[in-house]
Amino acid sequence: MRPPPRLFVAARVLLGQNQIEVAHDSGMSSRTIYKIENAAANIILVEKLMRHYSSKGISFISPDGNSGWGIKSSFLNSSYDDEHETSER
Repeated sequence: MRPPPRLFVAARVLLGQNQIEVAHDSGMSSRTIYKIENAAANIILVEKLMRHYSSKGISFISPDGNSGWGIKSSFLNSSYDDEHETSER
């Protein structure tokens, strides 16, 4: 099962990148990234972008009956409060 297009946008934003940056990092064109994020790309390209995001530490979470789709990262480990305290120092 593949995630809905909005989760590809969320993954990109979580990385702090725009479509051009993701395209450069993934070896795809920015037009392809746009198409994936708008449900207009073929499955092969969707899966290639999923692998790219996985290599960057992003996992797509499938629905489980109680919750819908989601994403998680291996690189965000502090809470808002932790980061807020750090920025005040």
